[in-house]
Amino acid sequence: MSVCTSVLQTELQLTADEMRCIEFLEKKQPHLLQAYIENLARARRTILHRITASLLREDVFGLFSTSYDLRVIGSTFAMNLPKLTEHWEAMIRQLQNTNLQEGILYKIYSLNERECLIIPVSKEYSFRRFEIVGDILLTGNQLKKISHSTELLHLLKQKDSSKEVSKWGPLIEELENGSANLALAYAYFEEKSKKINVSFKNTVDTLDYIQQKQNTDPSFSAMLFFEQLCVEGHHLHPGSKTKMGMLPEDVFNYAAEFEGTPSLKLVALHRDLCDYRFFDHQEPNDFFFEHFPEFKNEIREFFATKEQKLEDFVLLPVHPWQWKNIIPDVYREELKDGTLILIEKVNIPAFATTSFRTVIPKDKDICVKTAVHSQMTSTVRSISPQSANNGAEFTKLIRKVMDREKQLAQTFIPICEIGGCSFRSDDTLKNRNLSVIYRENMEQVIHNDEIAIAGTALYAQSPINRKPILIEIIERYAKTLNIKSRKESAVSFIKEYAQVALPGFLTLLFKYGIGLEGHLQNTVPVFKNGRPVKILFRDWGGVRIHRPRLQKQGLDIQFYPGSITITDDLQEVQNKVFYTVFQNQLSEIIQQISKYWNIEESLLWKPVRLQCDKVFEQSAFNQELLEHIHEDKEALYQKKIDHKALTKMRLNPEQKRYFYVSVPNPLVSV
Repeated sequence: MSVCTSVLQTELQLTADEMRCIEFLEKKQPHLLQAYIENLARARRTILHRITASLLREDVFGLFSTSYDLRVIGSTFAMNLPKLTEHWEAMIRQLQNTNLQEGILYKIYSLNERECLIIPVSKEYSFRRFEIVGDILLTGNQLKKISHSTELLHLLKQKDSSKEVSKWGPLIEELENGSANLALAYAYFEEKSKKINVSFKNTVDTLDYIQQKQNTDPSFSAMLFFEQLCVEGHHLHPGSKTKMGMLPEDVFNYAAEFEGTPSLKLVALHRDLCDYRFFDHQEPNDFFFEHFPEFKNEIREFFATKEQKLEDFVLLPVHPWQWKNIIPDVYREELKDGTLILIEKVNIPAFATTSFRTVIPKDKDICVKTAVHSQMTSTVRSISPQSANNGAEFTKLIRKVMDREKQLAQTFIPICEIGGCSFRSDDTLKNRNLSVIYRENMEQVIHNDEIAIAGTALYAQSPINRKPILIEIIERYAKTLNIKSRKESAVSFIKEYAQVALPGFLTLLFKYGIGLEGHLQNTVPVFKNGRPVKILFRDWGGVRIHRPRLQKQGLDIQFYPGSITITDDLQEVQNKVFYTVFQNQLSEIIQQISKYWNIEESLLWKPVRLQCDKVFEQSAFNQELLEHIHEDKEALYQKKIDHKALTKMRLNPEQKRYFYVSVPNPLVSV
């Protein structure tokens, strides 16, 4: 540890993860060190606010239901206490010396007889989404500002009667790791923004920059630019930047927010140990050489020196982090007996995407999804044999469906998984960590006058003017249609977006029983002059299918043994769509608009509700679908709707199931 780092550790009370980031920057990226230090407090606050909002939304330990509300009215505190006790009087006396603001709702949560949490909420949005602003305070022996998510979790642990370290320890470590990585992302984004603004001084927004960049550099990919504009990650998950087990150097080299360029490695797995399925029953090595012909001679020569037959093996791309950190240990026996061979000289240049484990090989028309045994958000990002082998089967099904729905297929477009391979074993560690999925590159369906923007980039800051990308798009939309009013342009935009997105998600559900996982990472809206013209949907791993509905359409599908994709539980399929499409995708889009322009959310949810009604009504003439439509309308329009409880799930990892909480449904009130 350098003297500089030691001083910083004392002054800033650095966590171990923050220390590792600083040591990495000192050695490898010293020009980013100062920016990292300056962004530490911001990153800590972002993760703290995110976990607090999640705990409130999910009402963990009654944080929402048992807290009291305090508002400042002039010089008076107004609070909904049933009785003013000594405990509350002491708290109020402490708060009188603070700068509490009018217009903010302070949630007051009693931790014990002497301590309270003071949580400042500027607004509650749809689905009980809270915007936390300013400092979270702790009253007690002295008034203290909570500056890190781990401080909050240590305080809340005392409310857990089980006191199980196994619950809280991992979550605390994950949020510490995420905070450190987020500060690194903030620092890199600042440098990236400066470079763009120096090189393109006359740009007014990101869309203008994209156009100018394409004019000067024909190889520039707008699609990739937006894939990599994911500084803060998942907009709801407190562990959005968590990458457990990875060194800062790994994160910096391989993650999209750092414009990572992971070069895929290659292994050969003996056919006796490999399961694979491809869309057109193609042989896996033929598929590989079709897309990577430049390696054919080199690989054949390699096998000649090994006195092995290539035909006895299947070639599998591997993420470089997995190659270095997981393969040598997990597959030690196979490497020793020769059933797994490392082809060390092959390196496949690639670009990182929003999904860490999915990369785009340079100058290729496919994407490659690889297994990465690191926990990101709540999940270790390995790939199950079911996901690897089911992709091509689902592609066959979705193409049959879209062939029937020709009008829908013009604007609602699947980015299909062409094939996949996995390690055949009953050992979960082995069968999940040497898997690969090949997917179409969506550049193939984007026209020259269109821009595909990964859903996760919609709420990202513009490197040009710091506005959310979504706001820039709507401003371009308003200019295209000559709409002067912000409110009118926002409502009109949401109406058009819903017209493009909802017919696909809802029709596949009520007609075919297909529940797509339509959250923002899997959804890529395509715009033309600011107008939404297509929705691209991808990643079949989280799809759920209601077999009875599918079979009513004369369709069926056979998945890999042990798959949970197909189900007779209609609610599971409905929840998949309603949570990801409405509570994740549309809710974030509407909240961004409401927050930025101070537009009532109800004005924006109304066109969404009207479009849902329209989609249902257009198919109501079909007697065979009436029952399905009624079931889905009844579920979608409940006063309270299930919301996936991400933090509760993380605190109960042994349960291996989804947790939900009931939240108000904005589609009912409009």
